[in-house]
Amino acid sequence: MGKIKIKETVDKEIFYHPCVKCGSDNINFDDCGYSSFNVAWGRCNDCGNKVTISPCDCFIKVERIINVWNEENDPAILKSKYEAEIEKYKELINNLPKI
Repeated sequence: MGKIKIKETVDKEIFYHPCVKCGSDNINFDDCGYSSFNVAWGRCNDCGNKVTISPCDCFIKVERIINVWNEENDPAILKSKYEAEIEKYKELINNLPKI
């Protein structure tokens, strides 16, 4: 039985968080396009807040870049990270020798 390969393109909407520093949703997602040592980024065009992925595959998808942007610009995720850091430092402080 024969087979044929069909290339399909699909349009989809991907939502991303606004910049955590200035609140803008004017974000640029791009990459260098190099075959090796590629760097991808999401950058706020208003304040310059930038998230990078380095190194990354030369065929990195915008969805991957947006996922990394969202992890670094979602207030709920950031709050959780900061709270974990606070707990870690509280433990380190409590374990210091008493003076």
